[in-house]
Amino acid sequence: MFDNPYIALIFLGLFFRSAGFLVRDELMLRVLMIIGTFCDIVFYVLQSPSIWGAVMTNTVLVVINASLIIIIVSERSILFMTKTDRRVFEQFKTLSPGQFRWVNRRARWRIADRCSVLLQEGEASNALFFINAASYTVEKQGVSYTAKGPAFVGEIMLLQGGVASATVVAPKGAIYAEWDAHKLRCGMRKNRSLGNALMARFGHDLADKVRYSVPLPQQKPKPAMPPSQVVREPAKFVQVSA
Repeated sequence: MFDNPYIALIFLGLFFRSAGFLVRDELMLRVLMIIGTFCDIVFYVLQSPSIWGAVMTNTVLVVINASLIIIIVSERSILFMTKTDRRVFEQFKTLSPGQFRWVNRRARWRIADRCSVLLQEGEASNALFFINAASYTVEKQGVSYTAKGPAFVGEIMLLQGGVASATVVAPKGAIYAEWDAHKLRCGMRKNRSLGNALMARFGHDLADKVRYSVPLPQQKPKPAMPPSQVVREPAKFVQVSA
Protein backbone atom coordinates (compact mmCIF):
# COMPACT_ATOMS: atom_id res chain seq x y z
CA MET A 1 0.00 0.00 0.00
CA PHE A 2 2.76 2.46 0.92
CA ASP A 3 4.46 1.98 -2.44
CA ASN A 4 1.62 3.99 -4.02
CA PRO A 5 3.05 7.45 -4.91
CA TYR A 6 -0.26 9.15 -4.09
CA ILE A 7 -0.94 7.52 -0.73
CA ALA A 8 -0.08 10.79 1.03
CA LEU A 9 -3.37 12.20 -0.28
CA ILE A 10 -5.30 9.66 1.81
CA PHE A 11 -3.51 10.69 5.01
CA LEU A 12 -3.84 14.35 4.14
CA GLY A 13 -7.59 13.89 3.71
CA LEU A 14 -7.73 12.03 7.03
CA PHE A 15 -5.94 14.93 8.70
CA PHE A 16 -8.43 17.53 7.45
CA ARG A 17 -11.47 15.43 8.34
CA SER A 18 -10.10 14.71 11.83
CA ALA A 19 -9.42 18.41 12.35
CA GLY A 20 -12.98 19.12 11.28
CA PHE A 21 -14.41 16.84 13.97
CA LEU A 22 -12.27 18.62 16.58
CA VAL A 23 -13.70 22.09 15.95
CA ARG A 24 -17.03 23.26 17.35
CA ASP A 25 -17.96 25.70 14.63
CA GLU A 26 -20.22 23.98 12.12
CA LEU A 27 -19.09 26.14 9.19
CA MET A 28 -15.42 25.28 9.76
CA LEU A 29 -16.36 21.61 10.16
CA ARG A 30 -18.04 21.58 6.75
CA VAL A 31 -15.12 23.37 5.09
CA LEU A 32 -12.55 20.93 6.49
CA MET A 33 -14.71 17.96 5.52
CA ILE A 34 -14.84 19.22 1.92
CA ILE A 35 -11.06 19.64 1.79
CA GLY A 36 -10.49 16.18 3.24
CA THR A 37 -13.00 14.54 0.89
CA PHE A 38 -11.51 16.41 -2.09
CA CYS A 39 -8.10 14.90 -1.24
CA ASP A 40 -9.69 11.44 -1.44
CA ILE A 41 -11.29 12.29 -4.79
CA VAL A 42 -7.93 13.33 -6.25
CA PHE A 43 -6.37 10.11 -4.97
CA TYR A 44 -9.03 7.92 -6.61
CA VAL A 45 -8.79 9.83 -9.89
CA LEU A 46 -4.99 9.41 -10.06
CA GLN A 47 -5.20 5.65 -9.70
CA SER A 48 -4.61 3.49 -12.74
CA PRO A 49 -7.33 2.80 -13.60
CA SER A 50 -9.31 5.51 -11.80
CA ILE A 51 -11.78 4.30 -9.17
CA TRP A 52 -14.84 6.15 -10.46
CA GLY A 53 -17.27 4.60 -8.01
CA ALA A 54 -15.36 6.10 -5.07
CA VAL A 55 -15.01 9.39 -6.97
CA MET A 56 -18.77 9.64 -7.47
CA THR A 57 -19.72 8.78 -3.88
CA ASN A 58 -17.23 11.28 -2.45
CA THR A 59 -18.42 13.93 -4.90
CA VAL A 60 -21.93 13.52 -3.52
CA LEU A 61 -20.57 14.19 -0.01
CA VAL A 62 -18.81 17.32 -1.26
CA VAL A 63 -22.04 18.62 -2.86
CA ILE A 64 -24.02 17.99 0.36
CA ASN A 65 -21.48 19.80 2.52
CA ALA A 66 -21.23 22.68 0.02
CA SER A 67 -25.02 23.09 0.07
CA LEU A 68 -25.03 23.20 3.87
CA ILE A 69 -22.22 25.77 3.83
CA ILE A 70 -24.38 28.03 1.65
CA ILE A 71 -27.28 27.64 4.12
CA ILE A 72 -25.05 28.36 7.12
CA VAL A 73 -23.53 31.45 5.48
CA SER A 74 -26.98 32.78 4.56
CA GLU A 75 -28.15 32.27 8.16
CA ARG A 76 -25.18 34.20 9.52
CA SER A 77 -25.05 36.95 6.93
CA ILE A 78 -27.22 39.95 6.05
CA LEU A 79 -26.00 40.02 2.44
CA PHE A 80 -29.30 38.79 1.05
CA MET A 81 -31.48 41.16 3.09
CA THR A 82 -33.24 44.15 1.59
CA LYS A 83 -32.49 47.63 2.94
CA THR A 84 -35.82 47.64 4.75
CA ASP A 85 -35.12 44.30 6.40
CA ARG A 86 -31.68 45.49 7.46
CA ARG A 87 -33.16 48.53 9.18
CA VAL A 88 -35.67 46.33 11.02
CA PHE A 89 -32.92 43.82 11.89
CA GLU A 90 -31.16 46.59 13.82
CA GLN A 91 -33.98 46.26 16.38
CA PHE A 92 -33.49 42.47 16.71
CA LYS A 93 -29.82 42.31 17.69
CA THR A 94 -30.23 39.26 19.93
CA LEU A 95 -31.35 37.22 16.90
CA SER A 96 -29.04 35.84 14.23
CA PRO A 97 -29.81 36.84 10.62
CA GLY A 98 -31.30 33.39 10.02
CA GLN A 99 -33.51 33.59 13.09
CA PHE A 100 -34.62 37.09 12.10
CA ARG A 101 -35.61 35.82 8.63
CA TRP A 102 -37.70 33.07 10.25
CA VAL A 103 -39.48 35.59 12.49
CA ASN A 104 -39.87 38.19 9.75
CA ARG A 105 -41.45 35.71 7.30
CA ARG A 106 -44.23 35.10 9.81
CA ALA A 107 -44.89 38.78 10.51
CA ARG A 108 -47.73 40.79 8.98
CA TRP A 109 -46.43 44.33 8.54
CA ARG A 110 -48.93 47.18 8.44
CA ILE A 111 -49.01 50.98 8.38
CA ALA A 112 -51.58 52.55 10.70
CA ASP A 113 -53.82 54.80 8.60
CA ARG A 114 -55.32 56.12 11.84
CA CYS A 115 -54.70 55.75 15.56
CA SER A 116 -54.99 51.96 15.88
CA VAL A 117 -55.79 50.16 19.13
CA LEU A 118 -53.56 47.08 19.27
CA LEU A 119 -54.36 45.88 22.79
CA GLN A 120 -57.33 46.63 25.03
CA GLU A 121 -56.86 46.73 28.77
CA GLY A 122 -58.42 43.72 30.49
CA GLU A 123 -58.92 41.77 27.26
CA ALA A 124 -57.01 38.73 26.03
CA SER A 125 -55.22 38.77 22.69
CA ASN A 126 -53.65 36.03 20.57
CA ALA A 127 -51.24 38.42 18.87
CA LEU A 128 -47.78 39.82 19.48
CA PHE A 129 -47.03 43.29 18.11
CA PHE A 130 -43.86 45.20 17.36
CA ILE A 131 -44.30 48.94 16.94
CA ASN A 132 -41.50 50.31 14.77
CA ALA A 133 -42.10 53.94 15.67
CA ALA A 134 -40.49 56.53 17.92
CA SER A 135 -43.43 56.51 20.35
CA TYR A 136 -46.87 55.10 21.02
CA THR A 137 -49.65 55.65 23.53
CA VAL A 138 -50.37 53.57 26.63
CA GLU A 139 -53.60 53.92 28.62
CA LYS A 140 -53.83 52.26 32.02
CA GLN A 141 -56.37 52.78 34.78
CA GLY A 142 -57.71 55.86 33.03
CA VAL A 143 -54.26 57.46 32.70
CA SER A 144 -52.71 58.00 29.26
CA TYR A 145 -49.03 58.61 28.56
CA THR A 146 -46.58 58.37 25.67
CA ALA A 147 -44.19 55.39 25.69
CA LYS A 148 -40.84 55.18 23.91
CA GLY A 149 -40.50 52.96 20.85
CA PRO A 150 -39.63 50.84 18.96
CA ALA A 151 -41.03 48.18 21.27
CA PHE A 152 -42.88 44.90 21.53
CA VAL A 153 -46.36 44.87 23.03
CA GLY A 154 -48.18 41.75 24.15
CA GLU A 155 -45.05 39.77 25.01
CA ILE A 156 -46.27 39.03 28.55
CA MET A 157 -49.42 37.38 27.20
CA LEU A 158 -47.26 35.47 24.70
CA LEU A 159 -45.14 34.02 27.50
CA GLN A 160 -47.61 33.74 30.39
CA GLY A 161 -51.10 34.16 28.96
CA GLY A 162 -53.72 36.26 30.73
CA VAL A 163 -55.12 39.61 29.64
CA ALA A 164 -53.60 42.91 28.57
CA SER A 165 -52.55 45.10 31.50
CA ALA A 166 -53.00 48.29 29.46
CA THR A 167 -54.48 49.66 26.26
CA VAL A 168 -51.86 50.23 23.55
CA VAL A 169 -52.52 52.62 20.66
CA ALA A 170 -50.25 52.92 17.62
CA PRO A 171 -50.18 56.50 16.24
CA LYS A 172 -51.25 57.34 12.71
CA GLY A 173 -48.52 56.51 10.21
CA ALA A 174 -46.74 54.08 12.55
CA ILE A 175 -45.33 50.88 11.06
CA TYR A 176 -46.05 47.80 13.14
CA ALA A 177 -45.82 44.03 12.81
CA GLU A 178 -48.23 41.38 14.06
CA TRP A 179 -47.58 37.71 14.77
CA ASP A 180 -49.88 34.86 15.67
CA ALA A 181 -48.86 34.23 19.28
CA HIS A 182 -49.71 30.52 19.18
CA LYS A 183 -47.58 29.83 16.09
CA LEU A 184 -44.71 31.91 17.43
CA ARG A 185 -44.87 30.11 20.77
CA CYS A 186 -44.73 26.72 19.02
CA GLY A 187 -41.71 27.85 17.01
CA MET A 188 -39.93 28.96 20.18
CA ARG A 189 -40.56 25.57 21.78
CA LYS A 190 -39.30 23.61 18.79
CA ASN A 191 -36.20 25.77 18.30
CA ARG A 192 -34.57 26.35 21.68
CA SER A 193 -31.94 28.77 20.38
CA LEU A 194 -34.65 30.88 18.71
CA GLY A 195 -36.66 30.87 21.94
CA ASN A 196 -33.62 32.00 23.95
CA ALA A 197 -32.86 34.76 21.44
CA LEU A 198 -36.43 36.09 21.56
CA MET A 199 -36.50 35.87 25.36
CA ALA A 200 -33.33 37.96 25.47
CA ARG A 201 -34.92 40.52 23.12
CA PHE A 202 -38.05 40.68 25.27
CA GLY A 203 -35.83 41.16 28.32
CA HIS A 204 -34.14 44.21 26.76
CA ASP A 205 -37.55 45.55 25.82
CA LEU A 206 -39.00 45.15 29.31
CA ALA A 207 -35.94 46.82 30.82
CA ASP A 208 -36.46 49.84 28.55
CA LYS A 209 -40.14 49.98 29.46
CA VAL A 210 -39.29 50.06 33.16
CA ARG A 211 -36.61 52.70 32.55
CA TYR A 212 -38.88 55.04 30.61
CA SER A 213 -42.18 54.20 32.34
CA VAL A 214 -44.35 56.93 33.82
CA PRO A 215 -45.60 56.29 37.37
CA LEU A 216 -49.37 56.24 37.75
CA PRO A 217 -50.87 58.77 40.17
CA GLN A 218 -51.63 57.42 43.59
CA GLN A 219 -55.31 57.08 44.34
CA LYS A 220 -56.51 58.72 47.53
CA PRO A 221 -57.61 56.14 50.11
CA LYS A 222 -61.23 56.19 51.10
CA PRO A 223 -61.83 57.74 54.56
CA ALA A 224 -62.45 55.21 57.28
CA MET A 225 -65.82 55.16 59.00
CA PRO A 226 -65.94 56.57 62.53
CA PRO A 227 -66.08 53.93 65.25
CA SER A 228 -69.61 55.00 66.15
CA GLN A 229 -70.84 54.23 62.64
CA VAL A 230 -69.22 50.82 62.38
CA VAL A 231 -71.91 48.13 62.61
CA ARG A 232 -70.66 45.05 64.37
CA GLU A 233 -72.52 41.85 63.66
CA PRO A 234 -72.33 38.87 65.97
CA ALA A 235 -70.23 36.05 64.67
CA LYS A 236 -72.09 33.17 63.17
CA PHE A 237 -71.25 29.70 64.34
CA VAL A 238 -71.54 26.72 62.06
CA GLN A 239 -71.95 23.33 63.69
CA VAL A 240 -69.92 20.60 61.99
CA SER A 241 -71.05 17.06 62.65
CA ALA A 242 -68.35 14.53 63.41
